[in-house]
Amino acid sequence: MIFGNPWGLLGLLTLPVIVGIHLYHRRFPQMYIAGAHLWGMETEIRAAGRKRERLPITATLLLELLAALLLTLVLSQPRFGTAGTTTHLVVALDNSASMQAEPGDGSSFRDRAIQILDDRIEELERDCRVTLIKSGQRPSMLAGPAVPWLEAKEMLAGWQPEDARHEFQPAWDLASQIAGNTGQQLFLTDRMPPEDFSAPREMEIVAVGRPLPNVAIAAARWTLNPVTLSGRLFVWIDNHSQNEASVVITAKAKDQTVFQKQVAIRGNSGVPVETDVAGGLKTITITLKSGLDGLAHDNRVTLIEPKLRRLKIALRLPAGSEAHRVTEKALRSFPDADLVSDAVADLIIEPAGSLPPSNEEMWWLGIGPIDPDEEKRKAALDVTGPFLLEKRHPLLEGVVLGGIVWGGVQEMPLQNISPLISAGDQTLLAQLNGTETTAFIMNIDMVRSNLNESPDWPILLSNLVELRRQSLPGMQRWNYRLNETIQFRRPEIADGKSERDLKLVFGDEIRPLVPTEIVEVTPPDQTGIYEIRDGEDLVDRFAVNFFDSQESDLKRLGEGERPAVFEEEPERYALDSPFTWLILAGIGLILLVVFADWFVLRPRRMQHRPTTTTT
Repeated sequence: MIFGNPWGLLGLLTLPVIVGIHLYHRRFPQMYIAGAHLWGMETEIRAAGRKRERLPITATLLLELLAALLLTLVLSQPRFGTAGTTTHLVVALDNSASMQAEPGDGSSFRDRAIQILDDRIEELERDCRVTLIKSGQRPSMLAGPAVPWLEAKEMLAGWQPEDARHEFQPAWDLASQIAGNTGQQLFLTDRMPPEDFSAPREMEIVAVGRPLPNVAIAAARWTLNPVTLSGRLFVWIDNHSQNEASVVITAKAKDQTVFQKQVAIRGNSGVPVETDVAGGLKTITITLKSGLDGLAHDNRVTLIEPKLRRLKIALRLPAGSEAHRVTEKALRSFPDADLVSDAVADLIIEPAGSLPPSNEEMWWLGIGPIDPDEEKRKAALDVTGPFLLEKRHPLLEGVVLGGIVWGGVQEMPLQNISPLISAGDQTLLAQLNGTETTAFIMNIDMVRSNLNESPDWPILLSNLVELRRQSLPGMQRWNYRLNETIQFRRPEIADGKSERDLKLVFGDEIRPLVPTEIVEVTPPDQTGIYEIRDGEDLVDRFAVNFFDSQESDLKRLGEGERPAVFEEEPERYALDSPFTWLILAGIGLILLVVFADWFVLRPRRMQHRPTTTTT
């Protein structure tokens, strides 16, 4: 036996004190009573004073000693053997969406895992402790650490696994750290990990899955026609079974059916489904129905209608010039770009002879000749290559310059530049440095070049337009898959506000966002509609859906079990306050003893007995 508070044993010193008090107990003064011979034993008289007498073994003495002893034990907290320790079970839960698959008996693999865990708890002590961990790209704690089973069971009731395919190693590492040397480890899943997976030897693995057929939406996309403003839906459906599946696909918007179609899909294959939809629907929900379906989670997606982000371009090249003609022709072929005045332009294209002012919100393209002087233009060079392209820059994506004559190349007067296209020591296309403006300059004379006659010219302008469009405030996409990183440009401050209060809203959850230039949202781990708000103002919405062909393939699920292997028996988990009930019981006993002591010593009224007189 050990004592949690050895100093409490000092309370034993009260025992001899109580005995001493009773040895030298002051008695009441002697009183003479008429008819004392009638009292019998009650006539015993002791002298008053502090004289030591024979210890009277009375009820009050015994009760006082018992109360002092109990109080000492309560203060010293005695512990017997393994008292104060219990089992700590650390459970890693497979949070993959396939755990929601139903084999047809009315219960899912998730339900089976919970039942196994419930049975395991029945084998442990009543005061055992449980820690629940959800697997995922970022494993999280569902309950714990080390909470009573009833508390963990309440959290487990709301567990709905819906994650895409991921590695289990991070969850295993977290479980091992929490278990330490005192916890038992258990992993519940629907498929046994491969043998080459380095699962901890001390972790028991139980798989509750079973191979099932399944039909799933593998991809869905909603595009917008910038000319007609109508939309087009594209959906890819996979059949993860050996048999042919008959599938009914339905799309609804505002509780109205947009389209419905029945398709037949051969075993272990997929089919695309495309249809045109009207503009202005805002949100479309697509669902599947099939007889060969083991998982309902991948049968439904919700798409947000994309927004048209038109780009406003100011063309300030000299009217009637070759550069103006070929540039305007290319820009007018872009359906989502408008030629406007300078005041509202997102992109300005003008002669390269005059450099733009420094403005962080300004994008600028200067097209040569750099020096419009006629003598300088005649002295310029025509370059046929070879060309050196900075392929890492997105402006040159898809640009090859095959068979191009880059005419009218002059001496570049600028030094603080980053060459993007060059030929020998001649810089042909460069980005300006040392300015807040995003500016590019082309050292070219379109009259002497065939660049405008090649596919590279519209590709180059298209890349520039898309780069500028991506730099505009707000979102660029509105539909994402689960665990995909979401980025968007910081929105403009709403009217009447001095600063931004960005936050991500999903149901009752509110997460603040850092209003940096590029706002990055942590990859969501739940499907649904998310809102971005600036204070109470709605900035935009986006949808997150489950698209994962590997996770939707249920043919590889199965049952299995791998016991834990221990080199040494794990220590037991020490409870923080295991004797709370004993302390409460001790306090109750002390109160009971005090009450009994009062009951013995309470004053009692003398009762007169009738006497019989003999004549």
